[in-house]
Amino acid sequence: MTPNTVLLVTTSYDDAATLVETQVEKAGMETFRLNTDRFPTEVKVSFNPQGEITFSYDQKTVADSQIYSVRYRRHATPTWPEQIEAGPREFCERECRAFLNGVLSSLTTERWLSSPTAIHKAEQKPYQLTIAEQVGFRIPDTIITNDPNQVSAFAESRDLIAKAVRSGYIATPEGNQAIFTSEVDPQDLQHLDRLALGPIIFQEKIRKQSDIRVTVIGSEAFAAEILSQENPSSETDWRATDDPDLKHRIHRLPDQIESYCQEIVARLGIQYGAIDLALTPEGSYVFFEVNPNGQWLWLERQLDFPIAERIARWLTN
Repeated sequence: MTPNTVLLVTTSYDDAATLVETQVEKAGMETFRLNTDRFPTEVKVSFNPQGEITFSYDQKTVADSQIYSVRYRRHATPTWPEQIEAGPREFCERECRAFLNGVLSSLTTERWLSSPTAIHKAEQKPYQLTIAEQVGFRIPDTIITNDPNQVSAFAESRDLIAKAVRSGYIATPEGNQAIFTSEVDPQDLQHLDRLALGPIIFQEKIRKQSDIRVTVIGSEAFAAEILSQENPSSETDWRATDDPDLKHRIHRLPDQIESYCQEIVARLGIQYGAIDLALTPEGSYVFFEVNPNGQWLWLERQLDFPIAERIARWLTN
């Protein structure tokens, strides 16, 4: 049997995945949508060591032998019946995640956009910065530490920003709250003893003309310029803006910078990457980070970037 199905590992509320699903089917291939928030309550998965793997949902079943490629987007926590107590629920969540990760690792296809293992490694910001500098990007002066003395010395000759090492969210009784990149006030340096509870990324503050978001799919790159400096709420981190109409425009990257973007994605072992750069008033580009599974739907809607079609093309090629 010739594999003719694209497996989409995502969630039931992922609108971007729906666009990719439509484009894959337009290209003449089948799709199976593995909504991880509905596993194990609705989605059924079976495995045996002889290589038989099946996924079933809503009267549709797909076997490993039918899967041509995989788009791995996200792994969400399922919604459990209210009567399940916290202890058993946490046990079930761990077991489900471990089982699903093991099954995905056992699929025979080698065509992933991108594999969970590669994504996990590429998400590590110290590793990203190391590869970015090797590729040729200019990166901000940076220190990642839980040592207050190191930060104090680092702050003596530069203005700083601070951001999380990994997750930009924190759980509170009111729900998840975003942690955006923020400027470090001199008074903040009087409370560095809090670093004992967790390391932070400190970087020199880069003077920006605008922010650049580069979406790389395989060997293609789509660059958007975000006019972040036109609104005080988006000057430091454009994601923190209170302006729903923050201006975007298509941006033409210099050939060398576009090459750097393509190379870092390749060097990280991923096939998709959302890269955040700064464009300085002097016209230079500064690398901040790359998200191996970053959002792109708003760029397709605002700037007509054909990202869903390109992802589908990669998956069905």
